[in-house]
Amino acid sequence: MKIRVKKPAGIILYEGPSILDDAPIVVIAVLESKNQKTGNMVQTFILRADISPLAASKSGQDSSICGNCPHRWHHGGACYVNIGQAPEGIYKAFRRGIYPAYDPAIHARFFENRKIRFGAYGDPAAAPFEIWEMLAHMCQGFTGYTHQARHKNFDSRILEFCQLSLDTKKQAEKAGKAGYFRIVTDKAESLPDEIECLADSKGLECKDCLLCNGKNKIFIQVHGTRKNNFLNNNRIIARG
Repeated sequence: MKIRVKKPAGIILYEGPSILDDAPIVVIAVLESKNQKTGNMVQTFILRADISPLAASKSGQDSSICGNCPHRWHHGGACYVNIGQAPEGIYKAFRRGIYPAYDPAIHARFFENRKIRFGAYGDPAAAPFEIWEMLAHMCQGFTGYTHQARHKNFDSRILEFCQLSLDTKKQAEKAGKAGYFRIVTDKAESLPDEIECLADSKGLECKDCLLCNGKNKIFIQVHGTRKNNFLNNNRIIARG
């Protein structure tokens, strides 16, 4: 019998050691979103449990939740997430104790028939595979990305649900059948088997597209306020 309770703002799906480095992390699902690109998907945030996102980013301790991603702010990278907004606010709410821990008898209904974004901030590979497997089996659809394929602690099972985040054409050519997402400086750089992000080409919200589910090869042209950081970082990545 399902217990009926008031819908919370968010739910703690996991609190424990990071798969990447054993530091304490927390995975929080925020149930409603006004994100104009994704639409109203359940948004999951992977955060350090003991230090704020801004402080973790400044100190480099965000490696617990972002691994070796070259686009971390700590490295002067081009990460599109405004860490001082949603991640920081959610962390403060977590520390105040407003989010309940997931109980399937109480909370499963909040994920059923919903579409879920795995990793609105943080890399899904930082959390146990079983978290994402559970959500994938409950929900109507999902999107996800991971930059950790080269990390020593990477659990490759995550690729059942997440796109590889790639940085160069060379990486894309070596990806084989794996689904991936990569940013290009110009659309002319795209490969024949790649699909342009439908948010850009068709104006679709992610919740109505869902191609970034670990199965497709997607590209998007770089944009946003940190565009120059991406261009500079990618020159370094390509040389390496």
